[in-house]
This record gives sequence, structure tokens and C-alpha cells, in this order.
Amino acid sequence: MKYPKKLALLLCGVLLLCGCQSPAAKTEPTQEIEENVEEAQGEENAETVETHIGEAISPLTGLWVDQETVQKRPFAVVINNLHKALPQSGIGQADVMYEVLAEGEITRLVAIFQDPDAEKIGPVRSARDYFTYFALDHDAIFVHHGGSEGAYAAIPRRGVEALDGMTDRAFWRDEARASEPGMYEHSSYTDAEGLVASAQRRGYDLEMTKAPMFSFWMENEKEAGVWLSAKAQEATYVELPYSYDQISQFTYDEQTGLYFRAQSDEPQVDDQTGEQLSFTNVLIQQVETWNTGDALGHRDMNLVGSGSGIYITQGKAVSIRWEKTAYDAPTQWMEEDGTKLLLQPGKTFLCVYPAGQDFFVGTREEANGNV
Repeated sequence: MKYPKKLALLLCGVLLLCGCQSPAAKTEPTQEIEENVEEAQGEENAETVETHIGEAISPLTGLWVDQETVQKRPFAVVINNLHKALPQSGIGQADVMYEVLAEGEITRLVAIFQDPDAEKIGPVRSARDYFTYFALDHDAIFVHHGGSEGAYAAIPRRGVEALDGMTDRAFWRDEARASEPGMYEHSSYTDAEGLVASAQRRGYDLEMTKAPMFSFWMENEKEAGVWLSAKAQEATYVELPYSYDQISQFTYDEQTGLYFRAQSDEPQVDDQTGEQLSFTNVLIQQVETWNTGDALGHRDMNLVGSGSGIYITQGKAVSIRWEKTAYDAPTQWMEEDGTKLLLQPGKTFLCVYPAGQDFFVGTREEANGNV
């Protein structure tokens, strides 16, 4: 049995005293020993009790964070996801990440940050009108650089508070990228300090006022999670071929309990940290999607309505439902029987994926045809 170091030293001292003193003196240290033993045990127990004083549950991740952080209004930043625009910067700090088709075969990311401190976020890219729904879902300030005609019409019509790289001082160009042929459009960046300052200049409220979109299992309920349900299937590897040019992949690491993200077999990393993106939860939202028919191959989709999807966490997957009743109403996530979906606390990656298009959820062996 192991004893606390303080307790062991006390016991050694007692033995020495006992060997040197007369029998009449041996009774005096007993009370002091007991008091010190209780003090040592109290110190040991105090180290293991988490009180979460000054903390609260994050509405984006379900994790304990500083009370001040919980009250901060998030930013929803449109991130360039072209292969030639990689690596991206600062996106490892995002609490929630969306991937969605923009036009043709390319996807964009919309990264939701509640309390970033990144000195470089981007490259920031142009908006599409349906990107605004992701910002509205989290009561976030929408951050973009340029946009389609539909996006510029939707932003004021839907009351979206936005920062635009075409007009706002929060943005700057990476000189090395901007000077490289064909890279100017992939060189727009912002930073956490600039976003807050610009939002303040515009008079935007910097406190979150709307109800959060996600609900989470609490710490004492983790073992009751839907991922342990009998209806859950194996999900240690996920592959979503948005197009021939964009294949999104997630591989589960049992040791960390996280899904590590890759694109077309290349790990997706944040160049500010060198770390691969990882998430506790992966949501697949199947959405009716179509080409608008314009010369640029823009897409459109029905995000107000309802549909099916998959919730993936802890190496398991279950079928789910989603519903959004209005453009400014948060998307609701449910199990197939209508029960509110509770996510495991942690970061979430949300794949907005064309309904009816194939994707894979299972194991790497199955994906490779080895099973």
C-alpha cells in the first residue's frame, strides 16, 4: 500500500521518538499523528475533486470552460478548402466545423469559433446564401470575403450580422501567397483580435443571446450514450466523396476517442500548430442539393425542412433525423424515434452532404474490400 509522502515522514519521526522516550511520554504524540494523518488525507482528496468553480458548460462543445467564454458570441468564418489553398490556418481552434459544396466540385468550410486567440485564420473565402444558416444556428457573427449575389441579398434579408473582407479592416493579405501566381484569391486572412475589434466598431452584440443548437450528455451520463445502443453499427472509418476532387475521410483513434480528418488520403492540418484536425463527433446531414444552372456551377440546397443523417462517435454510428422550421430557428437533431439527440461532449464536424449520394461508414477493412 502506498502512503502520502507527508504521512510516511511523520510515521518515521514517530518511530524515532518512540525509541528515544520513556513509556510515560509515548502517549503525547498520538493526537498530533492522527491530526496530521487526517490533514494529509484531506489534501490528497482535495486534489481529486473537481468543483468547476467559475466554469460553465460550453454551448458548442458541452465541455467545461471559463464562465466568461460561455457568454461570448461565436464567429462563423468561411474557409477556403481548395487543395491548392492548403494548409489552412487557425482552424484547429474551431469548436464546430461544417463542410458543404460551394460550386462545381469544390467544398468550403465554415468554422465556428467561440473564443479564438489565433493570430492567423484562413484563407477566408466568399459566401453562399445557405452558409448564413450555419451562422444563425449558433447566433454567430458571419465572416466572409466576398460572396455570390444570393449571399449578399440573404445577409441583410435574414438579419445576419457580418464582417466582409471586401470592406472590413479585420482582413489582410498573406504577402507570400498574394505574390505567387494564381494564389491571390487564396491569400485573405483574419485573426481573433481583428474580428472582435471589427465587431465592436460595427456595434454588434458580443454576447450570445440565443439558445444553443446542440444538446450534450453530462459527465455522469456518458455510459448511457446513444453510441452504445444495440442499434449502433461499427464506425471506425468514414468516407464522403463530395466529388471526384474532394473525398473527406475520418479515422477513429480508440486511444484518444477522436476522429482524425483527412482529405483524399492527405491529413488535414492546421499550419499554425502542425496538428491534424480531430473531432469527438461527426454528423452527416443529408440535404436535397442541386446545381443552379448558372455559368459558375453554383449549388443550392434545402436547409429549411427536414431530412435524415448519421451520428458518429466512439467508433459507433446511428441513424438520426434533423429538422429546421425557419431560417432563423436552430436546427433540431433527433434520434429516429424523435428523441432529442444528445452528443458526447467535444468538438463536432458536420458534413452537409447531398441526399441520395453514396458515402461509407464502417471499418477501413470493409472500405478496402478486405472483409
